[in-house]
Amino acid sequence: MHHSRKIVQKLGIALLLGIGVGTATFVSNADAAIVGQFADVASYQPDDVVFFKSLSTNKIAGVVIKLTEGSADGAAYVNPKAGAQIKAAQAAGLKVSLYHYAQYSGAQDAKNEADFFADTAAKYNLGTDTVVVADVEDSSLPDPYNDTVSFQSQLAARGFNNQVTYSMASWFWANKVPRNYPIWVANYGVNMPGVDNATAWQYTNNYNGQHVDMSYDFGGLFTGTSSSSTGGTNIDTGTPTTPTVTQNAVAQIKYVPGYGIALWNGYASSRSYAGRTLKHASRWKVLKQTQVDGHYWYNLGGNQWIEAQYTDHPNGFSSLS
Repeated sequence: MHHSRKIVQKLGIALLLGIGVGTATFVSNADAAIVGQFADVASYQPDDVVFFKSLSTNKIAGVVIKLTEGSADGAAYVNPKAGAQIKAAQAAGLKVSLYHYAQYSGAQDAKNEADFFADTAAKYNLGTDTVVVADVEDSSLPDPYNDTVSFQSQLAARGFNNQVTYSMASWFWANKVPRNYPIWVANYGVNMPGVDNATAWQYTNNYNGQHVDMSYDFGGLFTGTSSSSTGGTNIDTGTPTTPTVTQNAVAQIKYVPGYGIALWNGYASSRSYAGRTLKHASRWKVLKQTQVDGHYWYNLGGNQWIEAQYTDHPNGFSSLS
């Protein structure tokens, strides 16, 4: 897991429904989640209020702080800045979550690590409703799947009811980690998480050239921007009229069979992931196009855009110029 500062933008998701080439209909969804972004930090990052307020000023909505690593009778590592980082983040108005870097080997060791994590969290007066993350990525883990189940079962027994599993996309693909709790997927250099039903996506470790991570929070779990019971207010109403376009203004997705490309709110540097992908070989009517730094972007309605380079018309449509 990389440790970083992040920028959050609250953007409503309009659900895009399409059948074949027919019209792409955008439906306003008052219950759609607000997409936020959040930071994760460790001892590498500052622990002063100025740092966290600067994040909050830039509309960071949450932060995940590394708390522990190993167990009391093992590595017994506690982030030396954790206490100050928690207080500073809270003072800045950020939602604070915690993560534990897993080193467990066997069910009992996993339970011991859970107890170490829970006991340490209690010392900082964080309740059992705090979002807690099992950071499962160490290549030395002998049985990450079953040991993570043991770790999380013990945390549940301690009363923690907001658990998340973090790992690389490749480990989820290989079924090396469980999905019994919401998942936070790390997958860089791509335009989608690559794992179905991810609650969060860490999509870069070098945001804006600053050598920091960036994660999207699809469900609002880390940022508090939405909940399962109340949806956020959409910025994009998602109900534009669909103008008549020529048959040539239909783009077919050209990516990897079985996968899709990201649908974005906005385009180029102002874009934000809209929370869904468009499958390889699917076809969509293009309403508008724009070119930024030599790359075309296609508008499918409202403020929903795709990158032309992942279609069968990477260089734009003459009918829309």
